[in-house]
Parts: sequence; structure tokens; C-alpha cells
Amino acid sequence: MIPHKMRKKLLNIIITTLLAGCGTMSMGLKPKPSLGAERVGFSLPVLGEFHLSVDSLEVFAKEGKITPEFAFYANRLEPQVLSQLRQALQQKFDVDAITVYRMTNMPMGEDLLKSMGEAIYTHPERNGIYAIRAALILAAADPEGLTAINVMRHFPTEEIQLDTQLIISLIQETANFLQYKDTSVEAVSQVAKSESPSVQELDVEQMPDLRQAGSYSVTQKAIAFKIDRIRQTTRGFSEFYNLDADLYLPEGQTKPAPLAIITHGLGSSRSHFQYLAEHLASHGYVVVVPEHIGSNSEYKKAFLQGELSVDVSPLEFYSRPLDVTYLLDEIENHSAFQVPIDWEKVGVLGHSFGGYTALALAGAPLNQKRINQVCQQNQPTLNTSMLLQCRASSLPSGNYKLADSRIKVSLAFNPVTSSVLGPESLKQITIPTMILGGSQDIVAPFIEEQVHPFLWLETEHKYLGVMVGAGHGSISDTEEGSDFPDILKGSLNSKIARDYLKAISLAFLEVHLRDRSDYQPYLSSTYTQTISPAETPLYLVESLTPEQLKQAYGNTPPTPPIPEAVVATAPRKNSRVLTKIENTQTLKIAMRSDAAPFGYIDEQQDVWTGYCEDFANLLGEHLAKKLNISSGIEVIKLSSNLENRFELVQQNTVDLECGPNSIRRNQEGVRFSSPFFVSGTRFLVNNQNAAKIDPESSLTAVKTGVLQDTKTSEFVQKTYSEAEIVDFQGSKARMEGVRAVANGNLDAFISDGVLLIGEIERQNLGSENYQLIPKDPLTCDFYGLILPQSDSQWRATVNTFIRSQQVEQLQDKWLGEYFSQSVSDTDYCLNERTN
Repeated sequence: MIPHKMRKKLLNIIITTLLAGCGTMSMGLKPKPSLGAERVGFSLPVLGEFHLSVDSLEVFAKEGKITPEFAFYANRLEPQVLSQLRQALQQKFDVDAITVYRMTNMPMGEDLLKSMGEAIYTHPERNGIYAIRAALILAAADPEGLTAINVMRHFPTEEIQLDTQLIISLIQETANFLQYKDTSVEAVSQVAKSESPSVQELDVEQMPDLRQAGSYSVTQKAIAFKIDRIRQTTRGFSEFYNLDADLYLPEGQTKPAPLAIITHGLGSSRSHFQYLAEHLASHGYVVVVPEHIGSNSEYKKAFLQGELSVDVSPLEFYSRPLDVTYLLDEIENHSAFQVPIDWEKVGVLGHSFGGYTALALAGAPLNQKRINQVCQQNQPTLNTSMLLQCRASSLPSGNYKLADSRIKVSLAFNPVTSSVLGPESLKQITIPTMILGGSQDIVAPFIEEQVHPFLWLETEHKYLGVMVGAGHGSISDTEEGSDFPDILKGSLNSKIARDYLKAISLAFLEVHLRDRSDYQPYLSSTYTQTISPAETPLYLVESLTPEQLKQAYGNTPPTPPIPEAVVATAPRKNSRVLTKIENTQTLKIAMRSDAAPFGYIDEQQDVWTGYCEDFANLLGEHLAKKLNISSGIEVIKLSSNLENRFELVQQNTVDLECGPNSIRRNQEGVRFSSPFFVSGTRFLVNNQNAAKIDPESSLTAVKTGVLQDTKTSEFVQKTYSEAEIVDFQGSKARMEGVRAVANGNLDAFISDGVLLIGEIERQNLGSENYQLIPKDPLTCDFYGLILPQSDSQWRATVNTFIRSQQVEQLQDKWLGEYFSQSVSDTDYCLNERTN
């Protein structure tokens, strides 16, 4: 028998969380239907099934009356909780159905709905994502507007079922996590007190107030540069873009001044930190604030209006740091914008997504192995920022080292870091770094995104700050940051939060950029306590340990401060291929001789070379080590071509085939590895014939070459049936096709862009004499290795190796020059898939 108090507690938890949750799931989005939910159903261990009608909830929401049915539950709720529940049920969100449709169909919105669908569904064996999505859209289209009651009314079944076991576990996890957050803030405060000098030692009253403006008047000017790089923009995918920025100059500054770059967050804009830019400039800094066109407020607006198909492009993790690098290049080299800058004193500051940007520029490479592992696990999480971070898992494999050596210090406030960077990347930062967070941040939670990442930093000079009561949007300008809902601003007064940021960022830059040791006292909690109210203090520390967090919590923390390392696991020996390799001590790999840069014959040296040649050797060394074969593994390489590549694997002649193989579904007898490169189909033309090729036309009578019996051949036959199609086949087919374009015997040759460029370079034809048309790929080609169909463990082993640091270095060597185009093609292809 469950005790009465426990029974009441369980009911209180379920009703409070789930009924209010019906309102929460419509937050942030805008005659009764003939089909809709009439009741909410859930069960409790031993206690059995419970139901509550939507009618009773509606009466309570509109009139405040408690029906006899609802009284059974209402009597078990505390008065404050009951009042909050009514407010949640009454809340109306002024958002139209089209916006809701777009938000719930975008990748991040869909991931959120899937998580909710684990707890709210139509059937225990079915995720509730589609039911929730339909209810939200129909409720937004309802004349009465988007409310929790309307969402329930439009739920596509008579009963909304709730997974109470999952919800109770999530509630417990939430409670544990909130307790851990509170004890961690307390741990930071204790360390801050122990590190700080006494008030007597620090004559605060004689110290200048860093919250106040400096002695310089400030001039603001807008600058813009055309960047000839492919990027996601508010116009869609573009081969060039305008990089806009605001430049803040201290008037009368004659000596070269230090430079500070401020990078804004997702859905924000450069104007949101105008106050901070003006403040730093008034103290003698040149400040530049770029507009990240692929993730700013205008981009968000364009997406919600249906002008763009993708919420956040994975390319943005790559493009944002490059925006800053390109901007620094232009300012440094463009004579029209010469300003007195000390290029040995450059610092970067960033908020949220901009915090990631700042840390990437400081030396933390994008951590593909960790982000792929974490996001593939698809575990429910309270960390909202993972919706954004997991977008980076769609990027092609590569070495994403985006550091700029001109950056000498970095300051990240409310950054997203835990998986997209992780401990493996953050430890690579060697410059002075400060991470600043808010204790009430529900977007980039303080523990996972700031406290733990601070532990992972190994740089000599590092700082962690926490604004007690601050939310994710607390430091954004009040007027410019009006897009931030109140729930994201926390309880800390926004003016106080902005004053904190002005003082601490200035002190940090003065000490570590200008080498002003006399400003070091400002970087202490003794100083911060003098400028902060007792109930919402700012704490600042230079050290913190996992042991101190554990001691403050009183137990093992619910989230490990130091996560398990992402390492390649030793292959299990129940794999047919691995067992064969171990027994024979040989690895058989097929590769192409006609597909530069992946596999080709270097005619000058008469050797087989390319990416796959090196990949085969490295994989042999890797397996010898993992299988403990001290004598090594002999790597046997066989030649493959378009005609026999699948057959070689199907008949077990080789263990894998390495080449530019477009991943296909349901290819008989084989499987593919995870993608290791992305390219796109384009026409190769010489400059004289470029005007003749319009991919939007039928290409009537245009003499077009293509490799026979390929996916590209099928595409050409279907799309350009009026063209004069010339088939090429055999081991020298692509070589002959490219040569025919060079000789003027073909108007165009169509193939994968990377292979066309590789063949031009192999033949030394001079890439400046040719063009690839169009700028966006005609088809998308995700390359995978060909593997045996029935050996999942062998596939897992190969996929793990593809993501290894050895292969990253190999990609730099052979595919590095194609990397930018590959990232762009990936972005375009992902956009197309969501249309």
C-alpha cells in the first residue's frame, strides 16, 4: 500500500507538471473541432488509471470553478500551484499557424517535439510527435488562438496519454539538476571568497568605477565588405555575401589601440551589444561588431516568413568564425578602412552562439567525434542548447580548426560548448579566457555549458563568472533585445547585468590585452561584491575542481563534471571480417585508379596514389594495433572500377572498397559506411563554352559527356533528354571525357565536382581555363565506403576509424583544398532535403 502522503505527492507531481506542460509545449509559438481530445489519461504504480476531462480544465481556466471531477485532483495541489496552473491554461500565444508549422518542422523544432512525444502520445508504442505537431498547428489556426486548452481540443485522439514513469524520472532528474546547480553556485561563491583579497587590502573606494564610460567620445560607423565565399544568407545559399559590421572608434586616439570583436548570438544582431561596444570604445578600444548573416535576427525573420527552408544551417558553425577572420583580414589590408590598431592586442567576445564563435577563434576546434557520439545517442536532455549543437553533427568529416592567431584573449558569455567543443577541444586553448554565465539560464544551462567547460580549460589564465539570477538574455540590450521573452531574462535586473558585463569585460581586457596589472584587483569577487546587490551577486573565480563541486553537492553529481573521453573502442571479434583479418593477418581493400584525388595513377612517377591508398595503409596499422598483431597486417590492394566495385565486396573478394561511391539505399548485397565526403554534380566546361550551358534549360543539341551506367547518367537522361548525350565507359572514361572538353570535342562533361577538379589537376590542364556550372550542385553525392551487408561490427569499426584524428589529417592532405566546397555542398544538400 502506498502511503497517503506519497500518493498525494505523486499526484501533485503528475498533475502540476503535465497539465502545465500542455501550456508549456505551446510556449514560443500563436467552433470546437469535431475530433479532439476529451480527456487526459495517466497511470500510477499500484494506484491504477486516472482520467481528467478537458471540459473540467476548460471550466477551471475560463471561470476559475472547480468541477467535482477536478476537485479530486485540485484538493491535492497547493494553492500557489493551482494558481500557476490556471495561468498556464489561460495563456494565449499570438502566433499564426504557418509560423507554428515552420517551427515544428524545422530540425531543431522536430527534435524538441520528438522528446516531448516520448511522454505525450496517442499510443504507448508510438511517439507523439505527429499528434503534438498537428494539435499545435490546428490550435494556432483556431479563431480562439493558441492556448493549452485548444491544443488539447485539437489533439487527434479522444485521449491524451501520458508516460508517467518517464515524466516522474525527468522530474526527479530536474530536481537533482536544480539542486546541483544551486550547490555549484555556492561552491563558486566559496572559492571566490577564498581567492579574493580582503576589503582592507583592496581600497575599492579609490578605484575607478569600470561601469562608467571612459574619457573618449565614440564615433560609430557602418562598414561592409563583399566576401567571395559560399555561405548561407537571408537570400538562401549564395556564392558571395556582404559582411556588414559596426565600427566604434575612440575619438582623438592617436596611438595604435587594442581591438575588440563582439560576436552576437543566434537570432540576435550586432545592435544587441551596442552598449558594450560603446563602453569599450570610450575606454580607448577600437571595437568591431560583425553581423552573422546566416544566424541573425533577419535570418530568423526570413525563415519564419517562409523565405528560407532551414532554421540553422550546420555550415554556420564553420562560417561564423570565418566571418571574424575575413573581417580582420579586410580591416587589416583595406586602405580605405585603416584605423590605428595594435594588431598584437586583439580580443574576441561573444554571446551564446557567439560564445562558441569566440572560443573556436581562440583555439578550440569543432569536436566532430564528440558531437556525433552525443547526438547519435538521442538521450532526453534538459539542455536546450543541444538542439543547436546537434546541428553540427550534419557537417562533413574534416579538420575544423578555425583559430585565428591574431586573437590574444577570449571572453565567452552564456556560450554553448559542452558537446560541440567538449574537453578535447577546450583544452587546446592557450590564451587567457573568461567564461561568464547566468544561474537562471535555461537555454545554455550554467552547469553543463559554463561550469563544467571551465574545468576543461588548461590555459594558464582562466576565469569563471556567474551572475546569480541572470538568464540567457539578461545582458542583451533592453530595447534591441526585446525579442527575448521574459523567461529568458531571469530575475536579475537587466541594467545590473549589463553593468556587470561592462566592468568585468573591461577589466579582463585591460589586464590580459593591455598588460595592465593594476587592473587585476577588479578581477576578484571582493570588487564584484561592491557593485552587486546581496541577493543577486556576481562571483568570479580563477580555479574550481570537480571535487569541490562534488563536496558541495554532497554526492556524485547527476552530470559528471569530466565526461568520458571519446575514444575508439577495440573491435569485438565476433565480426566475420575482423576474425578473418586476425586469422590471416591480411586486409584486402579495392580502390580506383581513375578517380583523383581518391585513387589514381600518378603518371609522372607511375605509382598508385591518392586518399584511398593512404587510408588503406592507415587502416591496416590501426587494426594491427587493435587486434594486437605485433607483426603487422599485410594490406592487399586490388583495382576496382564502376562496373565491378559492388561485386568485389558482395563476393567477399575484398573487405571494403574505397572510392567516390554515392551512398544508395537498398543496394543489393552491400552496405555503406558513414559519409566521409560530400560533393555535387556539375558540368565541366571550358571558358569559351560557358555561355552555352544553362542548366535551367533543356540543353537542346548541347554535346554532353557522361559516364555510362551511373546515377549521373540516369539524371542526365531524365533531365536533359534533348541534349546530345555521349557515353564514356572503361577505366579511362573520366580522363577521356575531360580531355574531350579540353579539345573542344564536347561542350560539357557532367560528373562529381571534386572528381572533375581532381582530373583537371591530374592532367595539368590549368583550372583557370575551366568552369564548373552551376554554383549549386545539380545532385548531391554523399560518399561512403562499400562494405559487406551482414557485418555490422565491421561497419562500426570502419565508421569509428573514419572519425579518428589520423583520418582527419589524411583528409587535410588529400581533400583539404576541396573542403570549403564540400562544406558548401553539404549545406545546400541539407537545405534541399528539408524543402
